Amino acid sequence: MSGAFSAFRREVLMETFLYDIDSIGEDTDMTFQIRTRLGKKVVICADAIFYVEPISGFSELYTQRQRWQRGELEVTENYMTQSSSLKRFFNNFLVRRMIIDHTFVFPRMIWTFASIVLIAFGYSTLVVGMSYLLIYSLYVFVALINFASVAILLRKYPSEQHYYLHLWWVTLTLPVYQFVNSWIRLVGIINAMTTKATWRMRGINEETSRLMAVLRDDGKTLREQYRRRRKGK
Repeated sequence: MSGAFSAFRREVLMETFLYDIDSIGEDTDMTFQIRTRLGKKVVICADAIFYVEPISGFSELYTQRQRWQRGELEVTENYMTQSSSLKRFFNNFLVRRMIIDHTFVFPRMIWTFASIVLIAFGYSTLVVGMSYLLIYSLYVFVALINFASVAILLRKYPSEQHYYLHLWWVTLTLPVYQFVNSWIRLVGIINAMTTKATWRMRGINEETSRLMAVLRDDGKTLREQYRRRRKGK
């Protein structure tokens, strides 16, 4: 459960190990402790409304989603060792969450580059473009279903429902937002495997600078090798 949208009973919290300082996903870790170690239930309150401030910009979104990604992977490694199998796909929502939210990131990345390769191999640009349009339409359809579901849940709160319904156009842009998020999460997976856990995640500007430095260094290496080969001839 997201920490910003969660409420915990004090007596249950005191039965846990409290926050794990070795993980940056402490709210997720708390939920896993309650469900897995204590064997207690985590339930949703469908008629509760939370007011939170949105992310102020892309740089903040970039670091936040990487932090969430890393926290989920850390906690999952600690608690899902005994339960993460495909045969539990239909009776364990944690397995479904990991497969859908994380594993599917890689096919999405592969398809993005594969479509470019297909065009280079002579496939019809129109066909590839139509496939993207179809995929986009399906994502919008799912977003519309979610939008309608939330609108129904807000019937008890007319003012909030009125405000929410005016944001219908967001459903048309959600596929783009989710696509960008999937790449940020992929970066989070890579960083989780290659860097130490820390609350201070590298921002987009810092990572861009590091990337450009690597590319410049690789370019310099290639030029030097090319000059050596030319001299050898």
